[in-house]
Amino acid sequence: MGKYVQWIEHKGVRIIFLNGKGLNEADNFSAQEELKEELLRDRSSPPVLVDLSKTAMTQKTANKSKEVAAATKAAGLPDGPTAVVGLNKLQKAVAQLFSRGSHFFDSIEEAKEWLVREESKRKKG
Repeated sequence: MGKYVQWIEHKGVRIIFLNGKGLNEADNFSAQEELKEELLRDRSSPPVLVDLSKTAMTQKTANKSKEVAAATKAAGLPDGPTAVVGLNKLQKAVAQLFSRGSHFFDSIEEAKEWLVREESKRKKG
């Protein structure tokens, strides 16, 4: 697995995890590229957990997020549930303008629990 992206399991659910904690702009960019490559390689539209605690958030990183979403959409991948942790209130407000169905949480545990519930709903539906 890559430098920033790994597969984790929570309550039997396989989740792709981007550990972006404390990254500067360039590393954030690299981490998002790694996530995009893994999503395109795997193609299962897994639940996604992103930790952006203490991470540099800039216009360039926001644009990269939009690029990742556009690339997965162009590849025909349906959106899997996405949970983001580590953003302050202002960052959450800005991120909600650009995100495709992302949900924002204050803790990784809270996010993982939500992803498990969402994946369960998706499997039943």
